[in-house]
Amino acid sequence: MSSETIPDELLAHVHGGQHRRHQQHHSHNLFGFLDAPYKSLVFDFASRIGGGKLADRMYGRHATSADRARAQAAMKRFLVAGNKLPKGVPNLFG
Repeated sequence: MSSETIPDELLAHVHGGQHRRHQQHHSHNLFGFLDAPYKSLVFDFASRIGGGKLADRMYGRHATSADRARAQAAMKRFLVAGNKLPKGVPNLFG
């Protein structure tokens, strides 16, 4: 549907959108600027723990330090791509 086919009467009742919701989210949180560093720190620790467990599950007792490093890097990319904190971690700033 193009904007030319929407009557002005309907457009008069439209509010919000992605940008407005994003603004409201950060306007209520005084420490919202700490969200990115906090997530980075949590993702780093979670990838170390989860990557080690992933390497153990994949390679068993034959896991080398290179295998663990590769699994940790993969776990961190997974966490960053999802941009959500792991289960059980409080979202203090976001």
